[in-house]
Amino acid sequence: MGRNRPSKSRLHIKTLVLGAAFVAAAAGMADAADQVLLRAREGAAAMLRGQYDRAVALYDEAVGTPDVSKFVLASIYSDRGVAKWRMKQTKEAIDDFNESIQLAPDNAIVYNNRGNALMDLGHPEEAIKDFDRAIVLDPNYGAAYNNRGNAYAALQNYDAAFQSFRKATALLSRTAAPYNGRGRAHMERDRYHAALRDLDRSIKIDPKLAAAYRNRAAVNFELGNYADAAEDATEALDLEPEQDKAKLFMLRARAYAAENSFREGIADFDRVLDLEPEKVDAFMERGELLAKNKRYDAAIEDFTKVLELEPKNAKAYALRGETKLYDRKADEGYIDVNIALILEPDDPRALRIRGDIFREQNRTENAVADYQKAASLDPFDEEARAALERLKAPVPPDTRKPLGEPVAGWIITEKSPGRYVATNADYRGVTVPMEMFGAGKPKLLAWDKLKGAQSNIGLLRYDAGTPTGDGSFEYVAVIDTRKQEVLAIEPERWGDKAATWTWQTASLSVTDPDGNVSEVALRPERTRSAPVARRRRDDGGGFFGFAQQQPQRQQPRQRARRRGGQGGSPLDWLFR
Repeated sequence: MGRNRPSKSRLHIKTLVLGAAFVAAAAGMADAADQVLLRAREGAAAMLRGQYDRAVALYDEAVGTPDVSKFVLASIYSDRGVAKWRMKQTKEAIDDFNESIQLAPDNAIVYNNRGNALMDLGHPEEAIKDFDRAIVLDPNYGAAYNNRGNAYAALQNYDAAFQSFRKATALLSRTAAPYNGRGRAHMERDRYHAALRDLDRSIKIDPKLAAAYRNRAAVNFELGNYADAAEDATEALDLEPEQDKAKLFMLRARAYAAENSFREGIADFDRVLDLEPEKVDAFMERGELLAKNKRYDAAIEDFTKVLELEPKNAKAYALRGETKLYDRKADEGYIDVNIALILEPDDPRALRIRGDIFREQNRTENAVADYQKAASLDPFDEEARAALERLKAPVPPDTRKPLGEPVAGWIITEKSPGRYVATNADYRGVTVPMEMFGAGKPKLLAWDKLKGAQSNIGLLRYDAGTPTGDGSFEYVAVIDTRKQEVLAIEPERWGDKAATWTWQTASLSVTDPDGNVSEVALRPERTRSAPVARRRRDDGGGFFGFAQQQPQRQQPRQRARRRGGQGGSPLDWLFR
């Protein structure tokens, strides 16, 4: 969710006819050429006022003037293309960009503009070619790198997207959109701690960037920061009420449900179903929340609705059976869970639920058999293992094969294909995700416990893979051993480049090799900080003809929109 997609307001659009180069070229021309300059200026002013149809009419007049130089004509076509794009006449805009390129094939901005228009038409492969050309013409064109990242993300090539966004953040370090894009690329690669760092940076730069809140809501949910996830979803809904509405209500409902905030969760599930009346997940998860809060009849109704929509949904049968068990209807629940196991004979959850029903029916041997099978099929099923321990029955050995040699009791196992976690029997509440940044598999390197005021902090260092052409990446999981919680996963080294770690009594500051700084709180704050001021309303979906220079620094709470570029002619406008 929260895709870094194109939107109504790209960050910047630069018109070309008003630059100093055009003014110089126009000097000394005949009256007809002076009229071209006048129309171009009027067109640019109309665009600034949002009068795009008026701008197109003025540019039409300028294009129709005879004896206009190729350079001037190329600039006018480019600007008219931007105006048409603003009017959602995307194909016509591309026609104008094509004309501009035919007349002046070495202008990076026009290739970037055409690439973004191609993205709007759903042609990311072709868009990448234009962004590549823009970058060849101007290797420091940060906007083109950002837009190429969006195009790669649209193709689900998130590794390539990450590299483009990384270059964009280096060139546009004070611009929010590249950090948002890179955060999303991290998220799609299950690097949630890294994603959170970038999304925090994006929101700090632009506190009204709705796309960053959508992405951060999803990341916080994956990290178990449910209150923060709900807050971010609310911010995104406030900033762009119609964007991803059903998805955001669903995510917020899940966050509320995870914290068992019953009324809030039910209200949001209801909102989802108002928007999408046949959304199976909403019925399923609302049923789970209802059952958790002993609203058994309502929960059974929701699971039954799921089965009306999907008659072979094994999960719905299993959960309805479990709910009937809780409602003291174990025999009816037994029928449902058996149907679930007919549909999916090796479903660990259904086996564990049937084990619970057998135990309620005093059929202990049957219960033990189901628990043992569930634990064998899913080594992460702690409920089945705990049930066997309560029954003093043999617990199947953990069949997960450790990856590499243990380090101070820590081992790495593969939780699912390509996803690795580190665990330690001494810290049973901690599961450390091995976020990977390069090729290969993770390898544990060291475990260190701090002393003194930070004696509750442990550092698990690991090899996070080898990217193409670089040395290996080393990362460190910062773990609060007392609270059994992973506080952060931070870089230690990228090849021969080391990060800088600065320790304070209650916090840690890490500066990565690219110069980005993140702060890790080692102790909870005494009071919750006030909510961030309302954010600037920009999507961050991409740049459309963004000027090559970086924008001026803004304070995080500053509300005024940037209008002008840095230096140059007062007529060298940047359009939003």
